[in-house]
Amino acid sequence: MRALEDLRNQVRSLTSRRYVEEAVAAYGAGAFRAALISTWIAVAADIIDKIRLLAEDGGVAAGFRDALDRAIKGNNINALQDFERKLIDRAHEDLELIGAREAEELTRLYKDRHLCAHPAFVTDDGELFSPSPELVRLHLTSAVDALLSHPAVTGRKAIERFGKEIASESFPKDDQRLNAHLRASYMDHGTKALKENLVKVVCKETLKPDKPLEERWRSTRTARELQKIAPTLFDEQLRAVLGPAQNLLDDDGLLALVTGLCYVPGTWDALHDGTRGRIEGLLRAVKPLDLVQTHLLFHGPLPPAPLDGILLGRLPDIAQPGALSGVKGTLPLHFGEKPDPRLIPALIGLAAEAGSYEGGAAVLQVLNGVAHAMTDEQLEELLGTAAGNGQIRGSVLGNRQIAQIRWNGPQGERAEAAWNKWDQPEEAGSLGTVTSD
Repeated sequence: MRALEDLRNQVRSLTSRRYVEEAVAAYGAGAFRAALISTWIAVAADIIDKIRLLAEDGGVAAGFRDALDRAIKGNNINALQDFERKLIDRAHEDLELIGAREAEELTRLYKDRHLCAHPAFVTDDGELFSPSPELVRLHLTSAVDALLSHPAVTGRKAIERFGKEIASESFPKDDQRLNAHLRASYMDHGTKALKENLVKVVCKETLKPDKPLEERWRSTRTARELQKIAPTLFDEQLRAVLGPAQNLLDDDGLLALVTGLCYVPGTWDALHDGTRGRIEGLLRAVKPLDLVQTHLLFHGPLPPAPLDGILLGRLPDIAQPGALSGVKGTLPLHFGEKPDPRLIPALIGLAAEAGSYEGGAAVLQVLNGVAHAMTDEQLEELLGTAAGNGQIRGSVLGNRQIAQIRWNGPQGERAEAAWNKWDQPEEAGSLGTVTSD
């Protein structure tokens, strides 16, 4: 059970805090009806303060403020009572300050306040409503958690602000800082409705194949951090988004799902068998050039299982002669600054198996796309593999690719020693002679 002092300290508005202090004092004196009435007054005052604050930006809040001021100026009691009756609905439906559950909890408080404040609202035996101390504490806790501890930010305005942030250059590039930003700006003090809507918006953004990969990846990173912050809420909203959306995705949408939400743990389990089957079949059928260039499915880390295994299984197709002919730009751009660490060992294995000059050169071309991430040990292994395969060592095409790896790959002392050994074939064994292809 939370201490009443802790609840009081969570109230953001000084005006509302004074009313909460009155409620706490009445509770301590055993005046439970007075405590409950003061709690409602704190809620009503808080909503009105937030309406006035939001009205500075215009919109529907400005209309509510003006209507309240006219009623106050004209001493229109009926209008003021009507305004009070609609406070919770306006906070929920019009301003999105609270969610449906919070609105239900505050409505219960409002009804119990009537029973406490109006002698006419009594039972037939004439006994006044007498709230229990547990009920008063429950109402006070609900009021603080649902409304009084949150800033005057509507769900819509917060979502609009996030949209501007994620499109800006100042958006956190480090996941830890992104997590801290999301907590401070949205998740620690946001209403449940805001948190739910933020998750939904972020998940939907990842499913838009027309958006550039960099923009979708920002949404994917955000989704991963939101799941860490509020796992239960996130998983509920993820399933709410994927439920109707996955049946409407075309091939590009499915590939956006692979490069987006499929990086978030639990997404694969949230898909139904039909969608999983479509994705697996699609990944096995997409042309190698589209895998690498159009959809950038090998850009950076591969998605979690089972998709990573399917993509690794496509490496022999990508490394076939002519598979990447016509690729725009250099291959390192398509594999990213930090390619998946499993790619290099797999490609070295394919180089060892190359059975033709063209085949060896094609594998080495792909290796040039990830050579910037190669370690000295991997370079040693590659050069040893190339030296032992006459289809590479004995090929002009293969040696051209090797020469590029020399400049794109690691430059340490161990790498230099490996290159010295490569330059002296007698030290590397019988390597054959270089032929024209």
